[in-house]
Amino acid sequence: MRQRLSSAQFDVLVVVGGITGLGVALDAASRGLKTALVERYDFASGTSSKSSKLIHGGLRYLQQGEVRLVYEALYERQRLRRNAPHLVTLLPFLLPILTKDGVVSRKIARALGSALWMYDITGGARIGRIHRRLRKKKALSHMPTMPSQRLASAYIYYDAQADDARLCLALARTAADQGAVIINRCAVTNILRSSDSKANGVTVLCDGESIDVQAHVVINAAGVWTDAVRTLENGIDPDTIRPAKGVHVTVPWEKVRNDIAVIIPVPKDKRSLFVVPWGPKPDGTFTHTYVGTTDTDYQGPVDDPQCTKDDIDYVLRALNASVTTGITTQDVTGVWAGLRPLVKQKTKVSSALISREHHLSVSSSGLITITGGKWTTYRKMAADAVDNATFIGKLNKEKCTTAETKIGDELEK
Repeated sequence: MRQRLSSAQFDVLVVVGGITGLGVALDAASRGLKTALVERYDFASGTSSKSSKLIHGGLRYLQQGEVRLVYEALYERQRLRRNAPHLVTLLPFLLPILTKDGVVSRKIARALGSALWMYDITGGARIGRIHRRLRKKKALSHMPTMPSQRLASAYIYYDAQADDARLCLALARTAADQGAVIINRCAVTNILRSSDSKANGVTVLCDGESIDVQAHVVINAAGVWTDAVRTLENGIDPDTIRPAKGVHVTVPWEKVRNDIAVIIPVPKDKRSLFVVPWGPKPDGTFTHTYVGTTDTDYQGPVDDPQCTKDDIDYVLRALNASVTTGITTQDVTGVWAGLRPLVKQKTKVSSALISREHHLSVSSSGLITITGGKWTTYRKMAADAVDNATFIGKLNKEKCTTAETKIGDELEK
């Protein structure tokens, strides 16, 4: 692949190998386009491996009125379950109805029920499961550490789960099987221009060697590094990305004992966190439970966001408000932090309220940038980017086929 990178003329060159970039590479290659993808570090080493590891529509986005986004995400969830059944599995979610001091009270339980019916209608029912109401005793059986005196009942609904990094690697392998050059440890240092100032490739640095890679179209799928790539184009930082940090904390499963995912409220913050069991054991228990995610503005270096003491305290406060086992920082077995590449809005709002719709733009040089969006909708983002690439680069007009493309091979299974 290193040899092909330096000698071939590509139709499409993708910058950065996260979930979106890998999706773009697979989409382009499956249309018969000569495709290359370059990644500075390792595949999925950034935000794409720091998610909540869920393939979901996002119930809270439905509550915010983003019906189209949820519909699209649930549609893509179903496609992923069909195309990568060995990597994407069904996961039940418990939504407790807490009384007294709980954020979710009986008073708004009916409103939640209506939202869940809407979730089913929007696409949740495609998996053959619809939500239902659980009595208190049954709800406690799924997470017996909840405070029983505050629990009235619960709802259960269904989404899906996947190991995010593993799915990214499966996409990389599938794109390579389709003929794409997929290479990491190659940092983009320059955007090449033709005589008429159109972007026609990049310069990469691989093991100290500088290589010019020629392509008809360059697609920037760099996530939180999007502006850094665009700065290489003309030396001006466009300042379009607003990074939002999301933190997850893991604790021993015995401290929580949930056998399915649970959504817990964050007191006094009008937010909620996922509590997800991880590492199944033969006896039906798990090794860990992870809790997240936060959603806060981030101002530091994007290469290595850190989980702070305040982040951990925030997550543990919410967790301890929903369990009775008294979990402390001494119980924390691991953390991870990632940055959402949110697109800046004209008006100042909380990062949690910024739309997760994806954005596609084309610069004066023809550099295509795809950003924003949700992990679950990467395939749709990729299709939109390649559709534009075929138009801008006057490439062949074959239709996108990734809606039916199987992901991975027997090695993943």
